[in-house]
Amino acid sequence: MARLAAAFFILVALGACNSYQQPPAAEPQLVTRMVPYQPGNGVVQAVIPAPQSALQRLEIRMDDGKVQYVDTESREFSRGSRIQLTEDRLIRRP
Repeated sequence: MARLAAAFFILVALGACNSYQQPPAAEPQLVTRMVPYQPGNGVVQAVIPAPQSALQRLEIRMDDGKVQYVDTESREFSRGSRIQLTEDRLIRRP
């Protein structure tokens, strides 16, 4: 009887090993950091293509020293352009 119980235990243990499935590999996720929009004046430091769109991403160093990234369809802003970000989310020259 002890042999039968031991054999049964081994079969159950092996069955549990075979039924284990590894979880599928996680898909890589694109993480976008949302940064609050702050109106004010600044200078365009860089113009780069926005990911997966026809927009341009402006890297703007604000007068208070903070850096903001703003996406726009406009092609009129280049590196070194002095700009103003308005309360209603417009970009214009001061």
